[in-house]
Amino acid sequence: MQYTAIIFDLFGTLVGDFSRTRYEDVYVCMAREVQLPSDVFRHAFGQTFHDRTIGQYASIEQNIAHVCTQLGMAPTAAALQAAAAHRYAFTRSTLTPSPDVLAALDALKRAGLRLGLLSNCGPDVPHLWQECPLAASIDVAVFSCQERRKKPALALYQTACQRLHCPPAACVYVGDGSDEELTGAKQAGLVPVLKRTDLQDVYDQRRSEVEAWQGHVIQAIHELPQFLKALEALGQQPG
Repeated sequence: MQYTAIIFDLFGTLVGDFSRTRYEDVYVCMAREVQLPSDVFRHAFGQTFHDRTIGQYASIEQNIAHVCTQLGMAPTAAALQAAAAHRYAFTRSTLTPSPDVLAALDALKRAGLRLGLLSNCGPDVPHLWQECPLAASIDVAVFSCQERRKKPALALYQTACQRLHCPPAACVYVGDGSDEELTGAKQAGLVPVLKRTDLQDVYDQRRSEVEAWQGHVIQAIHELPQFLKALEALGQQPG
């Protein structure tokens, strides 16, 4: 089988995981800016995760404003911007890939592969995407908050393949197994590959898909060029 494209997950795959420890500190800073108790703000903001990832908020500022309204607060625009700035700073720092990842993506592109991204994320990620070093390497980036649906919705994978001009069967999907993304990729006709990551500091430490995974696995992105050559030589698709 000749593969022509690879679609990657973002957090835990191309960049570090969304650190639970670090983000707890961000909650405290955001709450302070809008004059709310940190535990109250943390709970209310956390409850908006689903809506945030399917595009219910045009910006992080709007998301924070919604939470404050629910809690009976009406912060100024300056306070909302200050609170959002903490989230943006956290996201910006997380969107920094390692040199090894950038080198691996460059090797894949030089081999003629098209590269895509498919991420369940809030509006801060597309807002900051062009600042991210990955943006120059990724041909097509698909964000759940812009498509108003999240993985494992089959339509998301189909959208990514269409924009890459690649049939699903010729496309490999690489992810860390969050949000049942590998099962979704397989059901959409892509070739799923689990990229192992440390789950000690994430919000979803128990991932049934990862625990039961019987398909092919890589430990790091730099393994992919050789991994794909081996698959094509065998004429096999990972399960």
